[in-house]
Amino acid sequence: MNISPARDHADPPAAPPDWTIEVGSEPVGEGIYFFADVKRAGEMMFRVGVGGVSEEAKARKLLATKAREWIDEFLIREQQSGASSQGN
Repeated sequence: MNISPARDHADPPAAPPDWTIEVGSEPVGEGIYFFADVKRAGEMMFRVGVGGVSEEAKARKLLATKAREWIDEFLIREQQSGASSQGN
């Protein structure tokens, strides 16, 4: 699934269309652990997870939020890295 922008006012959007997540789950003890593999243009970038949530819809929302926050930080670092390497 595509990741929608974290905030309506984000500029550029927090999650460009080439970022997607694939949500999965596995039993842990008596509960369920939900995770999301976050990909950029089909390439695996990282995995986020949540525990202690019993509803898949709530887990998906939490995972999307965590993913968007990570992507925001990654894109900022990537932009800063590109800017500093161009200045050399």
